[in-house]
Amino acid sequence: MIEIRFHGRGGQGAVTAVKILASAIHLEGKFTQAIPMYGTERRGAPVVAFCRIDDKRIRERDLVHEPDIVVVLDPLLNRSVDVTEGLKAGGLVIVNYPGNIKDTGLAGNFKVAAVDATKIALDVIGRPITNTAILGAFAKVTGLVKLESLAEAVNGELPSRIIASNVETMKRAYEATTAPANASGFRKTDVVKRASTQPLISYSRVVSDWRISHPVIDKNACVGCKRCWVYCPETAISLVDGKAEINYDYCKGCGICNEECLVGAIKMEREEV
Repeated sequence: MIEIRFHGRGGQGAVTAVKILASAIHLEGKFTQAIPMYGTERRGAPVVAFCRIDDKRIRERDLVHEPDIVVVLDPLLNRSVDVTEGLKAGGLVIVNYPGNIKDTGLAGNFKVAAVDATKIALDVIGRPITNTAILGAFAKVTGLVKLESLAEAVNGELPSRIIASNVETMKRAYEATTAPANASGFRKTDVVKRASTQPLISYSRVVSDWRISHPVIDKNACVGCKRCWVYCPETAISLVDGKAEINYDYCKGCGICNEECLVGAIKMEREEV
C-alpha cells in the first residue's frame, strides 16, 4: 500500500487534489482512499489531506502518519510546518518550488522533485491555485497514475468552465517537473513558529510566510478612505498620516485590500521565495 500526505494552504486546493487523485486511481481499477483533514477554516492557513493506494481493499481508516510520499503545494510552507515528519526512509517529496531543487530547504534520507506550480497556475488559470499543477508533477514523478486518468477525474470534480485550463495546467507541470534528487546532502530550513507581539492581531500569529503575493500601496494614489482597513481579515492595515499602511508580519497576502480599493492604490506583487 502507498500512503500519501498532501500539505498546502487554505485556498490552494489540497483537499480537491486528493479527491481528484483518488478518483483517477479508481478509474484505473485500483483501490484508493481520500481523507481530508479540516482544521482552521481560513484562507492561507496550513491544510493537510491524505490518500492511500493499493491493489486490494483498504481497511485502514486512520490518518497517514508515516507516508511514502509527501506532496507540498506551497513553496514556503516548510518554514513553519515540518512537512517531512514521519516520511519513510527513501521516500519522496514533490514540492512546489521555483528555484534550484537544492534550495527547497528539505533535507534528509529521501528524494525531492520540484515544479514551479505557482507560476504555471498563474500563467494558465490566472490564480495561484496549485492543486492540479502538483498533480501533473505527481503523475510524472511517481508513475502511479496516468495523466489521462487525472484529466478524466477533473471532469467529475471541477466546474465545467475551468476544466480545460486545469487540464492544461496539469500537462504543463508534467513536462516541467524535475527528476527526483537525493536530498541527503541538501541544506535543511529550520521550522520556526513565530508568535505575534500584538495579541489582538492575527490571532497572535505571524502570517507573513502564508503569502504567495503581497500588496503594495501607492501613497500618492491612496485617499485614506479606510476601505482596505475595514475589510482586512488580519487587521494588518492601519492609517498613518491619513494614508493606508501595511504591517507585513500580519499580512497573509489574501488580496482583499486590492479588490476593495476603489481608486486602484493597491497592487499585488509576487512574493520572492
